[in-house]
Amino acid sequence: MHQDVARAPAPLILKNLLVPLTSLLGIPALVRESPATVSWPDPGHEAHVILHREFPEHGPCPHLDGAAAFPADGHPPSLECPLGLTSRHFGITVGDEPWGVLVLGPYFTREADRQALAGRSRAADAALALLPYLSPERQAAAMALCGGLVALAGSAAKASAVKETFLANMRHELRTPLNGVMGMLSLVLQGDLSPRHRQFLELAMDASNQLLALVNDLLEMHRISSERLVLTEEPFGLRQEIAPLLSAWAEDAAQRGLAFTADIEADVPEALWGDPTRIKQILLNLVQNAFNFTEYGAVTVRVSRVADRSDRDATTLLFAVRDTGIGIPPERQVEIFDRFTIGENFLSKRHGRMGLGLSIAKDIVEKMGGVMSLESSPGLGSLFTFTAVLRNGALATPDLPLPLADQGRGALILVVEHEPISRLLVRRILENQGYVPIEADSNQTFLDSLRKQPVDMALVDLQAPRLDILEMVRRIRAGLEPEIESDLPIVALTTQEGQAACQIALGMNGCVAKPVTRQELLAAVEQALAAPPSRSLLKPHAV
Repeated sequence: MHQDVARAPAPLILKNLLVPLTSLLGIPALVRESPATVSWPDPGHEAHVILHREFPEHGPCPHLDGAAAFPADGHPPSLECPLGLTSRHFGITVGDEPWGVLVLGPYFTREADRQALAGRSRAADAALALLPYLSPERQAAAMALCGGLVALAGSAAKASAVKETFLANMRHELRTPLNGVMGMLSLVLQGDLSPRHRQFLELAMDASNQLLALVNDLLEMHRISSERLVLTEEPFGLRQEIAPLLSAWAEDAAQRGLAFTADIEADVPEALWGDPTRIKQILLNLVQNAFNFTEYGAVTVRVSRVADRSDRDATTLLFAVRDTGIGIPPERQVEIFDRFTIGENFLSKRHGRMGLGLSIAKDIVEKMGGVMSLESSPGLGSLFTFTAVLRNGALATPDLPLPLADQGRGALILVVEHEPISRLLVRRILENQGYVPIEADSNQTFLDSLRKQPVDMALVDLQAPRLDILEMVRRIRAGLEPEIESDLPIVALTTQEGQAACQIALGMNGCVAKPVTRQELLAAVEQALAAPPSRSLLKPHAV
């Protein structure tokens, strides 16, 4: 039976509350996620098996061979155990969907049955020690307690599911207006402005970026705490991946009056397998922290290879970010990785950020099989290091894009975006680059728009209401829409979490995460238009 993360609190609550049930009543009890899967060891079941092995003359047990049916409401099973043992099952449901089963027992309902089995062998007596006798009063109390536990677990799982739904909606609802604000600011900043107005707009853009970073940190923290963080496994070249970051950091450092140096040692392999997006996320957090807490001096980034002969198929890399900033007192260095901690209070006020990034980075590093550490002294700066274990491998040869006439200018692009501000932003970016966008809001069907006028490609919002975009793309790729070219380039606009859907949705030529940036959008459009017609699934663009 499938168990999603939204229902994870249910077994945890049940497991915690089963401790007093077992200690007070002496009854084996456990939770089964499905009839065939036990969440943790079931000594009562093993004792039941041992007793039947020691007393073969009683015949097979319908409880053990599956012949007996166990009602999910705690009523007795349809067939009795020949040794006098019984158990009760209590079904746990979330809404109308069955989640799992709370099993009470096995136990004896007649003390005489239990006593009659004593003395056969040491194994039998050891098994009997685990299988209690319940008087009618104790059985009624135990069943009432189990019923209460089931109700509590169902309520907790339902509340967790509601929370997941709320957070999923918030991802979209928070990023959508941010997408509009940042997009409009970027468009205005491209025009002619007075120095004073440009300064104001740049401050607004900086504040928007901080807000977006905070939203992303909060959602990332929830994903990690819910054990939903999944690392990708793909080939990448480390130098190629982080080169744009190094250039951006050098420019940022120059604007701050800081020196910036970066060094990737020669023995670091170029071809690796792992999650380059997460590595860049960790580095970005560490370097940004170094800039924020360094007023004078320098920030350096160094990547080296850790000598390890135990695994020839993998490489352990050491990433180091050093700064000459204010440093961290020794008594604060352990808690600096705790959530919502960012040094002294005056630092929090000064820099205006909650301490989520380091906690998230540490969790990701540990999931990658690495370790994050810190060396720092007040007034002398800090050195953050982390390791990552990556598989060795050859890089895939990329498909060479076909040249576009006049860099793809004049291409007709259908834009399906249900948010007016986002739609305006995408349209302006495309028009400024020479493309011809055709807009479609959520009230127009995707397929009807394509039937009316052939286009060169489509940009579609995966969250558009009343539109099942993935199903429509599937129909196009399967040739079920004869009026539409089956190899029409299609790029998705979605939240960062929605990029996973693009990776598994056969037929998408790319994916751009919101808030949409000019660079990412144009790169995705140009790549999709330049791709050979036979290519139906490209790597999504990282954000």
